[in-house]
Amino acid sequence: MSMMLRKLSLLFLLFFSFRSFAQDSSRVNTEEVNILFRNEAEGGFLVHSNGIGITFKRGWHLTGYKKQMLDIDFVSLRDPKQYKLANPNYQDSKPYFFGKLNFGYILRGGYGRQNVIFGKGERSGVEVRYNYYGGLSMGITKPVYLDILVDSPFEPGKKIIDTRPYNPNDPDQQNQEENIVGPGPYFQGLDALTFYPGVYGKFALSFEYSGWQQKVTALEAGVVIDAYAKKIPIMANESNRSIFVNFYVSLLWGGKW
Repeated sequence: MSMMLRKLSLLFLLFFSFRSFAQDSSRVNTEEVNILFRNEAEGGFLVHSNGIGITFKRGWHLTGYKKQMLDIDFVSLRDPKQYKLANPNYQDSKPYFFGKLNFGYILRGGYGRQNVIFGKGERSGVEVRYNYYGGLSMGITKPVYLDILVDSPFEPGKKIIDTRPYNPNDPDQQNQEENIVGPGPYFQGLDALTFYPGVYGKFALSFEYSGWQQKVTALEAGVVIDAYAKKIPIMANESNRSIFVNFYVSLLWGGKW
């Protein structure tokens, strides 16, 4: 009898040992093992207080929770007081920005750090990071062109349309309700770009929530300051600025390796 009990006990031990081993093996096969990737790159779209643009980032792991980051942005820059109007006295008039001298853009390039606050395992699949960047900022302006009604040099009493860069001192452009009939071609004036060198600084929080370890899907929100030695002339009748403070949100996609 005692021999039988020992055999039954041994069978039970073998059964439960095998069952536990099978469960552990299944868990290893179905659960992902966290991997520390050394490189990361992502790009996406950016919306800020006074424009939109595109962004690119490249990261190198320094430790498991810190990265060295390359940061590149190209964004448009509008004046918050600019507005569109159309000529009510001209049937085919198209809306244009009244009093706007130049379209503005910003190209940024710099380096920074990204630090993990909460890893994905701690916060239900969302990794929370804070980022700070700094570097060079290049302000770029392109003249605004308008279609102007002017007297024909060939037929007295007849009006023709002449495309000119906006100039508040031009007599033909001072009475906008009679002479300005709409915007000129957007790409006209690319040969008259003006550049304004400066610097920038950026601080942000980012939330990485991709369901795949090798992929990056992130939302970044923060503030960026651009400073230039000269004022950026966007408007003709408003005080232009040399320092711009903008809040921004960007959506990023990329990968790790």
